Amino acid sequence: MITSLHLTQLAVSAMLAGLCWTVQLAVYPRFGHLRRAAGVEAFRVYHAAYTRAMGGVAGPLMVAELGFSLAVPAVAGWTAGNSAGLALTVATWGWTFGVMVPRHARLQAAADEAEAEGLAGWNWPRTAAWTLRTGVALLAAGAV
Repeated sequence: MITSLHLTQLAVSAMLAGLCWTVQLAVYPRFGHLRRAAGVEAFRVYHAAYTRAMGGVAGPLMVAELGFSLAVPAVAGWTAGNSAGLALTVATWGWTFGVMVPRHARLQAAADEAEAEGLAGWNWPRTAAWTLRTGVALLAAGAV
């Protein structure tokens, strides 16, 4: 049965997947060019503002997604799909805070051109996980 809980979970997961794809295709690939064109100090100022803004957008959505990943199984039961959804949510958190946040910290500290150009490559696993997470939420909502 499709519930408002399932639909809200789907909406949050889709927002995060869309945000991740936008960053993957439109933001990270331009970091290297921006670093070369703007110089080290200007890039650091931009990058610091970017990470603050992105945290303000993605952070609340990630917390909501984690909440829904726990709430849906509590209401609808621990199905294979709900378990997979929670596992993918945990994977995105792990990759975000275990890999991407430290890479951004290194980039902020050194403004290294190679690090700037490499972010998109490191972000593919997270992009894939959020895309799959959205697919699992679609199935759980009965939308497909």
